[in-house]
Amino acid sequence: MIRIQPLLFKISLVLIFGVMSSPAYSQLIMGAKGLGMGQAATALPGYDWSLFSNPALLNGNDTSVGFYGLRNYGFAEITDMSAMASMPTGYGVAALGFHRYGDNLFNETRIRLGYKNEWQMLHFGLVANYNHISFGANYGSGGALGLDVGIAAEITDDLWVGARSTNVNRPEYQYQSMNEYLPREISIGLSYGLNELAILAFDMVKDVRFPASYRGGLEISVIENLKGRIGVTTEPLSYSMGFGYGMDQWDINFAVQKHELLGFSPGIDFMIYF
Repeated sequence: MIRIQPLLFKISLVLIFGVMSSPAYSQLIMGAKGLGMGQAATALPGYDWSLFSNPALLNGNDTSVGFYGLRNYGFAEITDMSAMASMPTGYGVAALGFHRYGDNLFNETRIRLGYKNEWQMLHFGLVANYNHISFGANYGSGGALGLDVGIAAEITDDLWVGARSTNVNRPEYQYQSMNEYLPREISIGLSYGLNELAILAFDMVKDVRFPASYRGGLEISVIENLKGRIGVTTEPLSYSMGFGYGMDQWDINFAVQKHELLGFSPGIDFMIYF
């Protein structure tokens, strides 16, 4: 017996998120903390998932391993899954990350290798990012190597500014007769800490093909080791909230994002420190 309804559902997803290339990209910012703060992560110091947001702010205090999952708008077929590990060395911080979006009908995979160092108050980072896109059956696949760069500076004890640029070498997928450039973004952000009781963050993100997106978020210490977060993002308009709880050896974060039209996207991450 042929199950027509699930098949038509999956075909529809491929048409919406695969063929219409402009909205087909997965999340670029990983981590439930960043999601809960409206994805304003360009200037968050020590952010565990900075390999995906601004490599200049990779955590240099601990060796860490993390896992993250985000179910976009409740559809299992367009889930983001990622993992990362970072390790401080005598020559800077090295990091390795993996990210997969989609299912067997359409998926995008990224493997990221990052490096971060600092000189006086200036922090800088670089990421080599291999991207692979694949369509189901025999519809083709392709890969491309992109380079991301990031810088950040601690202006005062509580004020950070940061900037990043993705795919600065203008990489493009090449599969069958189609060529498609990878998304290129420039973001500028700042964050301000309020006596360890709260953190305010704000980003301006510009994709070369789309209008500028403004992102803001707030993290508040509720009680010891428990933090609450809220955020808002424009272009597209979405609202988010979440919380996190952590100890010396581990940290867990949960967030949910509400898209203006498409609905809710829940995400969770888990970090282990050594």
